[in-house]
Amino acid sequence: MPTIVEMKLKRSRPERFILLLEDGTEVLVAPETVVKHSLAPGVEIPETEWLPLLAEDEIQRAKDQALRYLERRPHSRQELVRKLRQKHYNMPAIEAALTALQKVDLVNDEQFARQYVETEMLLRPVGKRLLKQKLRERGIPDAISDPLLEAVFRQHSEVDIAHRLAQKFLKRHSHREEKKRRAALVRFLQSKGFDWDVIQEVLESLAHPDTDEG
Repeated sequence: MPTIVEMKLKRSRPERFILLLEDGTEVLVAPETVVKHSLAPGVEIPETEWLPLLAEDEIQRAKDQALRYLERRPHSRQELVRKLRQKHYNMPAIEAALTALQKVDLVNDEQFARQYVETEMLLRPVGKRLLKQKLRERGIPDAISDPLLEAVFRQHSEVDIAHRLAQKFLKRHSHREEKKRRAALVRFLQSKGFDWDVIQEVLESLAHPDTDEG
């Protein structure tokens, strides 16, 4: 039967309590666990309650850690899973913690994907293919990304985006020989996730720019 000999607060973010047990073992638990189970020096915990208490506490600590990540920026569920695994939480605790946060809309892949795409289109505009790849890397399924990207690129023409990026690229590389500069431009636009038909249209528009008649 585990007996708590000493208990001290570990001031961290989030805060934790360190329980020193009679056998010399140290256990880290969340403040919520301490309050809920009235843990204190001298308390004996029945064996039948000890493991469930630890499992419940791991869920609480995983939830706390996930909230810390969410305070910094939005995260997809898969990003949170990856980071919590790196902190050595077990998968049952992670799934339980994230499901609890999902129920109160703090973990929401649709909202995350929408915010992510809006930010990328504002700060780092790219083609649909690359944007979809970035969402996949963050664990967003095609069922969410496909309709979202269709809606976004109905409002923002890929050709217009590629054309603006091309003009900036050519301006930065104006010192290069024309043929090499255009070859580099094609590679640049491909790296930004634009398909060949979009690139071809941009190249044609640059070769035959519209002229104003006055």
